[in-house]
Amino acid sequence: MIELATSDDRYPRALRDLRRPPDPLWVDGDLDALDGPAIAIVGTRRMTGYGERIARELALACAAAGVVVVSGLAQGIDSAAHRGALDGGGRTVAVLGESIAMFHATVRGRRRPLVPRIRDHGALLSEYAAPFSAKAWMFAQRNATIAALASVVVVVEAGERSGALITAENARTLGRRLYAVPGPLGSAASVGTNALIASGIGQALVSADQLLRAVDRTQGPAAASPSDPVLDALRDGPLGLDELARRLRVSGPTLSARVAAHLVRGALVTLPDGRLRRAT
Repeated sequence: MIELATSDDRYPRALRDLRRPPDPLWVDGDLDALDGPAIAIVGTRRMTGYGERIARELALACAAAGVVVVSGLAQGIDSAAHRGALDGGGRTVAVLGESIAMFHATVRGRRRPLVPRIRDHGALLSEYAAPFSAKAWMFAQRNATIAALASVVVVVEAGERSGALITAENARTLGRRLYAVPGPLGSAASVGTNALIASGIGQALVSADQLLRAVDRTQGPAAASPSDPVLDALRDGPLGLDELARRLRVSGPTLSARVAAHLVRGALVTLPDGRLRRAT
């Protein structure tokens, strides 16, 4: 566990945009995950199957592009986003609404296995010292931290009073790019996202590629995409999934997740015989 004061050179630069940056900040994991391009993917705890799929696909695309996924590790959309980033071999940051020690002690269900994975491939963050347990007022502050850490914020699904709308408002205040995923008319899980689009506060997100282009714009022309082993292995021509796994020395499930991320982005295409090739 690392404690960072705002005076520490390692303190995340993005959080200095907040009027009152959390001081101190507790971090459990890799500090490097707090710098560089990041996208926040947030939404309702009561997600639909549609929302879960979109959150996962967006996170997979971020992983393939080397973009960190930031969310709040709540049930629903947040957890789906963290899981997608990890399954795609990427990094993710979870901003908690309570102390890290208390979260470790109380987290249950499908979120529990995510905790060590996030710590190993990203970081858990909190602005609350042990033994603070979650209180309603803490989550509004947590949502501001999520918005500040990212250059782009995406609301996947949100009900009429969803906390994700607080994150969206923080994104607007901080000048972050804000996107909302359009949902079916009449769906309670999409009332908030559709309202963001209708009001012009958030821009409709229609593809993962649109999202990643937005990150490129916020990073400026000097930003460089990191080398990706999957794309590098296909540089000389198409390969089947089994051959690609042998060359990269990775398991089938891990490779499948990474390939899925590239397919979502449009960086890979599947040939009629099942082999994969680079799109460009």
